[in-house]
Amino acid sequence: MESESTQERSNSFSSAWKPVWYTGWHTGVLACAASTVVVLFINVGLTIYAATNSLHKMERGIGTLYEGSCDTSRTIGLWLHLGINALSTLLLSGSNYTQQCLAAPTRSEIDAAHAKRQWMDIGVPSVRNLFRIKPERRLMWIAIGVTSIPLHLLYNSAVYTSLKVNDYLITTVTNHHFEPGTYRNATRWQILAFQVLSLNTTPRKGYRDSENHTNSSFKLFSSMLEGLNPSTPEYEDLTPLNCAEAYSTEFVSNRSNLFLIANRSSNTTHNDTILDMIRVRSNEALPSNWRCAYPFYERGKDFRRCNTSEPSVNLTSQLAWRVELKTGEEVEVAGCKSEITSEKCTVRFSLGIMIAVIGCNLVKACCMVMTVVRSREPTLVTLGDAVDSFLRNPDPTTIGVCFADRRYIERNWRRQSRAQPRRWKQRGVQRWWTSVSKKRRMICNFFCSITLIFAGMQLRNGMVNDRVYYGSIDPKSMWARGLGKVNSVSLVNIRFPNITLAILLANLPQTILSFLYLTYNSLFTCMLLGHEWSLFSHHHRTLRVTSPRPGQRSTYWLQIPYTYAIPLMTLSGLLHWLTSQSLFLARADIFDPFGRETSAPVSTVGYSCVAIIFVLALGILALLTAAGMGYKKFAAEITTVSSCSVAISAACHASEEDPEEIIGKKVRWGDVGIMQNLGVRHLTFSSEGGVKKPVFGEVYAGTIGEGE
Repeated sequence: MESESTQERSNSFSSAWKPVWYTGWHTGVLACAASTVVVLFINVGLTIYAATNSLHKMERGIGTLYEGSCDTSRTIGLWLHLGINALSTLLLSGSNYTQQCLAAPTRSEIDAAHAKRQWMDIGVPSVRNLFRIKPERRLMWIAIGVTSIPLHLLYNSAVYTSLKVNDYLITTVTNHHFEPGTYRNATRWQILAFQVLSLNTTPRKGYRDSENHTNSSFKLFSSMLEGLNPSTPEYEDLTPLNCAEAYSTEFVSNRSNLFLIANRSSNTTHNDTILDMIRVRSNEALPSNWRCAYPFYERGKDFRRCNTSEPSVNLTSQLAWRVELKTGEEVEVAGCKSEITSEKCTVRFSLGIMIAVIGCNLVKACCMVMTVVRSREPTLVTLGDAVDSFLRNPDPTTIGVCFADRRYIERNWRRQSRAQPRRWKQRGVQRWWTSVSKKRRMICNFFCSITLIFAGMQLRNGMVNDRVYYGSIDPKSMWARGLGKVNSVSLVNIRFPNITLAILLANLPQTILSFLYLTYNSLFTCMLLGHEWSLFSHHHRTLRVTSPRPGQRSTYWLQIPYTYAIPLMTLSGLLHWLTSQSLFLARADIFDPFGRETSAPVSTVGYSCVAIIFVLALGILALLTAAGMGYKKFAAEITTVSSCSVAISAACHASEEDPEEIIGKKVRWGDVGIMQNLGVRHLTFSSEGGVKKPVFGEVYAGTIGEGE
């Protein structure tokens, strides 16, 4: 139980310091709550609109926001993910801000901890404080933290793009195949095409074509085999160059079956105008490689090292595009007939995921509102709050250790060692990193380094995979594959039984990144707290408190000024977005050459080497920036109190001045002269002009009563 003196001091402190509502950190939490509510309304409104709009087909909890052009669907997906990551960053920053306010201790909680020779954190995010604050605030802190995990794990996959790609048949014919009166033996090729139509297809509701359409597609292709309908608008005549470029992509969405017209005529040896036929399967690696390895495509041989740009390069240079048939004969491509199909790429959203996101969003909003409404006892949120409190009501447990640092508190004060005058041994100012505890530095550096190493390993594996399939690492080819684009090579070699597991794996880095942001933010918070503390030894300053009195200034930020907070938020949002483009859900619905959906869609996790490179570069830059900031020197010589409540309290035992007069003026910490009753000098806060910096080798003590 608290002593009577502690209770009396706490009551006087509470009566003397009545918080001004909706100022200071209350305003900050209200702003966080307002932004969270806005995000909640956005999520609820868009979900209701997408789920109830008749234009957006809903099937098994998956809605279709857009269906059509693949380029348009990619653009829509890109902007939606940018918006999602912006909202996600807003929620993360607001959660961090509110959690720091909830974990901030009251003066009575600090007095109770000091009485047990324990200390609490002031001015920084803290897990230590959770064990010593009121249960209500602890529960709200936990609720905000727990809801961040599913939110950041799922939010980016609430919306995803799904490609519609076509398998297709490539039929090589002679140059007079489509001329009337030419002999064609199309029967065996029609049988082969019919087998393609019959195998590996599972028509499903909402995707399958009707039997009439399927039959018409097959009949149209058969008529082309027989040369009966060469001028149909469904087939387009292409030059060899246009043909090579149209089928240069790994996933073809706007075209299907292709007729290669060879620059040769039938003869007595080959009196049939149909020379060859192969099927290109989109779910295999490098499906576009048929252009430079045509005869090996269906033989199962290694054709991975071919140069797929060779046909286009040769044709641009006025050279011929030659393909080798399965028979070993080589022919020159003189032209093409390409089947035109409509693109059906989609932008989809998951109703179940959005409901989970909305639930987490709602819990956060309620906790933030309750934080403002229920926080009636003033808390020491900022460094100025702590200095104001300890100057007004000095803590008797810290008398006699006027320049104690965190290390001294751990070694001596907690063991209740007798306080004695000590020499000032600090020579010169310290650097910013000294205000960060070793544990906090190790956690941040360790997890950031592990994440960067893992990203580097993933990039290495991706490049090795590129070398295996493409024969070399080509930066231009890597850039052409872009950010977050699905291709047949850059896929994680895992087959998932359902799309949910793929979503969880694709978004696991988002949760890890959120944790890294919190640790990185905490690192800067500690360094900036040390910087603000050092300014008190450099010159007289006004106390920055959450509930100001005359002579003090209010604050809308906690420990990180907006000049640091906004770049940190921007960094977080950019990293989240780049990470969503580095590892992403890869979904492609594959249709057979006659427009029916196959039974083997691509549903896995894809990656982008270019995006991973950007993530690595930005991550390394962030670590170097933190190291550079940590190497900066403080403004003046002062004790390194970090966020330790005991060390801050020890520095706030005024000597002779009335505390009420000190806290209403600009104050400075330093050497205030010799204590009359002890004959030694004292370090503390003072509003007078005679405060000097500590002298190396000089002996300093505490206030009157030291050693009692």
